[in-house]
Amino acid sequence: MSKFNDGKKQRIEPGISTASLPDIVFMLLFFFMVATKTRENTSSLIVTLPSATETGKLEDKTPTAYIQLGVPTKKLQKVYGDKTSIQLNDAIKSKKDIRMFLDDKRASIKASYPDAQIGASKAKKMVVCLKVDKKTKLGVVSEVKEELRDASALKVNYIVNEGK
Repeated sequence: MSKFNDGKKQRIEPGISTASLPDIVFMLLFFFMVATKTRENTSSLIVTLPSATETGKLEDKTPTAYIQLGVPTKKLQKVYGDKTSIQLNDAIKSKKDIRMFLDDKRASIKASYPDAQIGASKAKKMVVCLKVDKKTKLGVVSEVKEELRDASALKVNYIVNEGK
């Protein structure tokens, strides 16, 4: 045996053991499942839903866009006033923004499907859900419905409380 390495023999290092990798992955998965919370749309409007006797639920998983109509909360009344406002997603917008909101929603639905034909058919089936305060004037609701008609959003549902 020689004391010096003459370059012919190279030292082989052992590989990294991956035996505990599944345990680490499941620990991380469990941590993120516990530590995260689902995103909820925060309402900037005060909406008291009317009650209705004949109600139904959307059966299939059709894509939906939510529009709320109501009076802004107390702290937002300094900015938006105390008249009926329109909330699209998390922001208070004007009725002119409804068409752009629906176009963006349709584009995101189309982009979420790898097949363009399926995405286009799902975007055509999109339902607009109106959450309207029971004290809202009918004129505001009809103006919103006109904007929906102009944006070719013809499937409209109203969110109500089930009751008498």
